[in-house]
Amino acid sequence: MHVLVVGAGIIGSIYGWALAERGHRVVHLVRPGRGTGLRHGIPLDLFDRRKGHPRNFRGIYKLNAVEALSPAETFELIVVPVKHYALEKVLGEIVPCSGDAEFLLLTQNWRGVEDIDSILPGTRNIYGDAKAGGTFSGGTLVAALKAIDLGPAEGQPSELAKKAAALFASGDIQTRLHADMLHYLWVQYAITSGGWAALIRAGSFDAFFGNRTALSAALEAARECLRVVAARGVDLSRYPEAKPLLTDSVLLRQISLWMARWQFCHDEYTKRCSAHAFGDPVEVKTFYDDLITTGHALGVSMPVMESYGEAIRRFSSKAT
Repeated sequence: MHVLVVGAGIIGSIYGWALAERGHRVVHLVRPGRGTGLRHGIPLDLFDRRKGHPRNFRGIYKLNAVEALSPAETFELIVVPVKHYALEKVLGEIVPCSGDAEFLLLTQNWRGVEDIDSILPGTRNIYGDAKAGGTFSGGTLVAALKAIDLGPAEGQPSELAKKAAALFASGDIQTRLHADMLHYLWVQYAITSGGWAALIRAGSFDAFFGNRTALSAALEAARECLRVVAARGVDLSRYPEAKPLLTDSVLLRQISLWMARWQFCHDEYTKRCSAHAFGDPVEVKTFYDDLITTGHALGVSMPVMESYGEAIRRFSSKAT
């Protein structure tokens, strides 16, 4: 398949490399001036959770990077792995030059599809949630790869979703197809928001996971955020990841705390995927503000999340 990836950031580079390795024609559209710096490729240090692949890969992703789209080149799928608050701007620039290409919006979406659909019809796009991540360290992309979740914003898995799933499966990337992908994304957004806010106040992973009180508060914050999602009409019983956060069982909550601590401290995949946690103050504040604003509008009590407000404001000031 002929695939365009917008940018050469963490997520786009991981999936772009995996697809290119399987013979797909992958092109990365990068900002003017960036292409020169990528002419020798991206050093990659990958922890690979795909079945049948060596666990550790080190090499160079010799990506095909362009700084402008040629009218003569057509793409079947355009992958847009950008921050959700930048999505409208990026689509406004790309869609007019995209011909009949279909889009995988590999990003979050908390505010709904109306504004996005006014730029790109819903029939031409699906959403995705990356099960990959990492950070650039000394010019090397230190990352992890496992899977990807895909689906249309609303309704049952579309033909586009199935086609995209086949594409990623061809690279041995485990895929899960979802109905009502927007609801799935809201659940992930809520869980991330609660945990992220608690982590920011703690100041580091060591301080966070070494403090049982901070961990318990993080679970309660995520629980408050999930109540916001439920108030938006989402059936949380459809999402197993929400169950341990909503339970009233003290034992199950303690098990959840233990599992979270173990994963973030000892599981290489989780450690690499979370390495960016302190990297983008704008993203952190956007997540927090979205949950608080929506929660207030829907009358959801969020005392624990609100208690993190000052820490979030201090952290977000680093972006200015």
